[in-house]
Amino acid sequence: MNAIDAKQRVSVPSSFRDVIAARSETRAVILGPAERADCLVGYDQGYPAKARAELEARFAGDYSEARDDRFRATFGSAEKFPIDDTGRIILSAAMKDAGEIDRLALFWGMGDYFEIWNPQRFIARPGLDPRVVRMVRRLLDARGEA
Repeated sequence: MNAIDAKQRVSVPSSFRDVIAARSETRAVILGPAERADCLVGYDQGYPAKARAELEARFAGDYSEARDDRFRATFGSAEKFPIDDTGRIILSAAMKDAGEIDRLALFWGMGDYFEIWNPQRFIARPGLDPRVVRMVRRLLDARGEA
């Protein structure tokens, strides 16, 4: 969990930065709103091709409004954020709003992408493993955000 400073900068965890750099040979991350959660998703520059293929398979030639809406949400709202020499990105107001993120950003690995959450919204999710909730609450406690 990382703080967002007055200039809207937040540090991307080094493990995520390392994967992004290895996969795309660049120091930039792409962020967009998640499809099924109130958070942001982050990924390397190669991930959009995979996401497009998955969506094409899901809609299998269906060129309905629902398909167009999903493609718009997935690709039209994504932004590329350069990672500076200290490992930070500057979150845009639009991304902060889309993820309902304020002062703290919880980075959560999801395999081939990651999520960025408002930690309070994350632990409020129904059905979340109680061990995960305890872990995030401890992180919040350590920051004086209980």
